[in-house]
Amino acid sequence: LIANFRTTAEDFYNKIISHWRVETYHYHLDMLMDEDEHIAYKEPYSMAILRSFALNLFQLYHNENKGKKLPTGKVTMAEIKRTCKYDDNFTAELFEQEYV
Repeated sequence: LIANFRTTAEDFYNKIISHWRVETYHYHLDMLMDEDEHIAYKEPYSMAILRSFALNLFQLYHNENKGKKLPTGKVTMAEIKRTCKYDDNFTAELFEQEYV
C-alpha cells in the first residue's frame, strides 16, 4: 500500500483487509453469479440485491458446513450453487436454516 500520508501499521493493515474483503465479495459475485455477464434492463438494482442475497445464503451455508459433503461433492461455494440448480429440496433447506 502506497500512501502520501503517515499512519500506523495497524491502520494500513485494516485498510488492506477492508479492501480485500470487498474484492473477494466482488470476485464471488462475478464468478458464481455471473454478475458482469448479466444485463438487467428492468430493475437492475433489484437484481443486484437478489444476487447478493443468494450469495450471502451460499456463504452462510458454506461457513456452517465446512468439511462436510453435499450429495454432489465437497461443500464449496460453486458446489452449493450447482446443487441449488438441480435440487429444490436443498434450496428450500438453505432458506429454512437458522443462521446465527
